[in-house]
Amino acid sequence: MPRGEYANTEHAAVAIVRAAEVARGWQPGPLLAQHAQHEAGCDLLSTPPDGGPPHAIEVKGWGEPLLATDGSFTYPADINREQFERAKRDPNWRLEIVGNLTAVRSGNGVAECLTLTAAEVVERAACWRYRVTLDDLDERVR
Repeated sequence: MPRGEYANTEHAAVAIVRAAEVARGWQPGPLLAQHAQHEAGCDLLSTPPDGGPPHAIEVKGWGEPLLATDGSFTYPADINREQFERAKRDPNWRLEIVGNLTAVRSGNGVAECLTLTAAEVVERAACWRYRVTLDDLDERVR
């Protein structure tokens, strides 16, 4: 998907999650800057109505519907290591997946939403990729 299309999908998903938070009486903060997202393991923080500590929210936006015509999920949700580590140590962390955004943006559909708790993410997550650091190997480049 072209970067512009990805950004539009991401922004639409965050707007939908923020609106849902407000409708529930929560106070969502602004989208964190990229570096802050990496450090915090989430996209934004939202304060509950009772004024307790803010909850960390990771938002995933899918252009496609969440479910395929056969009822299976279109594809699995991916999170990075920082997000997984935050989910392991913070029971208030949650994953908000918003699908069908291509249809929403074109005016031909409604958003489909799925919320997973930190415990659900930790239970269901499976490692499928490793990052191989290349530090100190510059002299081996030919």
